[in-house]
Amino acid sequence: MNVITAEQVERILHKWGLPLRFAAHEPSDPPNTTEIVNSARVLAFPTPEDNSGLNILNLRKLLGVNPANPPSFFDHPWYLDESFGRKDCSAGWHLLHMDVIPGSVHQPYNYYSSVSDVNWTLPSAIEAVLMVFLHFERTGERLLLTKHTWCRDEASVGRYVTVGAFGRNGLFISSHPPIFASRGLGVCGMLV
Repeated sequence: MNVITAEQVERILHKWGLPLRFAAHEPSDPPNTTEIVNSARVLAFPTPEDNSGLNILNLRKLLGVNPANPPSFFDHPWYLDESFGRKDCSAGWHLLHMDVIPGSVHQPYNYYSSVSDVNWTLPSAIEAVLMVFLHFERTGERLLLTKHTWCRDEASVGRYVTVGAFGRNGLFISSHPPIFASRGLGVCGMLV
């Protein structure tokens, strides 16, 4: 499992212009994990209780849409008025698969609910964005280079948010109807 510490997260958030801090009482170690974590690429990172502004629209404002200055967002303005973009990331530890789960590729939105023996759920869009950007800041590796992950956030007209394709043009945020399936779309499961 790859762990980004609270200190590293604070440093990266400050670099981005978000001077958020972890309180002394917040857990500094990730929660106990199951055996599946040992066999998969999983990224663990914390977010502070002081999470004001830790959302997609604020990150887009701070990091921009210039692909020459990664990490950045692809300039796709469809979600600027969507409510999911204003939701601050929940506080605590987030453990996400760094790659889409192979069996989830080319499956519609509700695929994850049809698999009863998994210990993961869909990430929120901000969790997926943070996974990609925090990992990039720490290692330079672009996660989800050619794939997208379904997210649990609903967009307008009954569509669901997807995050991915973090290539030379920035990170894409898209939305699709729940019955949509694509060979480039799967789930980066968030461990529960």
